[in-house]
Amino acid sequence: MLAHNNNFLDEHTAIMFMLYHMDKKALVWRMEFMAAHTVLEQVIHLGTMENFLAVLDSAFQPFDMERDALWQLYALKQLSRPVDEYVSEFRVFATRAGLTDVSQLIHLFRQGLDSDIAIQAIQQGPNNNFQAWIEAAKQGEEIICMERIYLGGKQAKRCYATGEFSVEM
Repeated sequence: MLAHNNNFLDEHTAIMFMLYHMDKKALVWRMEFMAAHTVLEQVIHLGTMENFLAVLDSAFQPFDMERDALWQLYALKQLSRPVDEYVSEFRVFATRAGLTDVSQLIHLFRQGLDSDIAIQAIQQGPNNNFQAWIEAAKQGEEIICMERIYLGGKQAKRCYATGEFSVEM
């Protein structure tokens, strides 16, 4: 929408553009919104952009942003992604959830790690410091990567930490 901001003659046209491009779950909301703002089955009165965006936000934003972020954090898993990617996503959700308790951060972080990396991180014995756990996970990822390359046989194995390929002959 912001990229097209200068392409619209007025707010009504901009709102219609946004409504037209809604799909999936938003399609039902769009139909209800338009029906509620149609007078005599012909004229659509959409109001101001500010009011439209407020209604849109109230319809689609979580009721409790912090609680929603916390649930996303509980569900977050590494899923064979690089640790750096997992850490970035984890930090976003932790910040949104307002988590500051180090032991809770560490617990949730460890729960979401791939099990082989979590085991390697635990074996390194990081102290009760969140940054130490991140570093231990990165080192664990590197160890797992090296093991996969070493034990990979003749097949090329891609290390998801570095993206490097190695072939053992």
